[in-house]
Amino acid sequence: MSFHCMTMNSSPLLEHGDAHPALPGLAITGLTPGEETAVTAAMLIVMLAADGENVAALVPVETGIDDPCEAGSQGSLIRWAAGHLDDPRQVTPFALEANRSAMHAVDASGTLLHGAALDLAHETLAEGRTMMIVVDAIGPMDPITPSLTMLDLLARWALPAIIVEPVSRWAVGHVRLVALAMLSRDIHVAGVVLTPSETSETELDGAPEAIMETLAAMLDCPVVIRPPIILTHDRTILLEAARACGLQKLVPRRAP
Repeated sequence: MSFHCMTMNSSPLLEHGDAHPALPGLAITGLTPGEETAVTAAMLIVMLAADGENVAALVPVETGIDDPCEAGSQGSLIRWAAGHLDDPRQVTPFALEANRSAMHAVDASGTLLHGAALDLAHETLAEGRTMMIVVDAIGPMDPITPSLTMLDLLARWALPAIIVEPVSRWAVGHVRLVALAMLSRDIHVAGVVLTPSETSETELDGAPEAIMETLAAMLDCPVVIRPPIILTHDRTILLEAARACGLQKLVPRRAP
């Protein structure tokens, strides 16, 4: 059975209101997001900008950084990729110093985190833009507060999601777990990006293509294999990599 036919019980909405119409866009996430998620997001943003989109980029919560401008942070990378001089405190509204799970980092910082502040950053960045890209730096199911996760935000902002997952023997199970969690909140899975693995090519001989075919059939969505690429601030490299792997296939078509 294809995943698009499955349904699960819905979780509660955010404490501060019901879901509302939002700027068209995409979320980039994964079971354990990190540098590969950020690089994939930067590739997507650069490609969209090259195609004429005016992109708003947002990392709602990021841990292990002192400042949203910090070099190497996901927020600083996607802010650069979008090509705007947006206030870093809006691009990454909650930059938390403790390198812990999101809720523990919030507690350690003494920060009062409420979804309304994330809504405000989202709405401010969206003004005058044509596309919103939200990058998950903590994990879709990792609690931000006892009653708020990234899944809640994606559902509230009505964003389809791209799941980023390294090629491994566990890739299908990991993606399936995230996809089921999304479908339980009526979040559309726009596609999957498989990223290079540290496992040797000999051990994974033929595995990326087999994983791609399995996920495409299971989720009924596009699946692409991303070429190896290091963290870079070279737009040409990012754009060429995005085109080469067919990342454009994961961008939902807009109604005419």
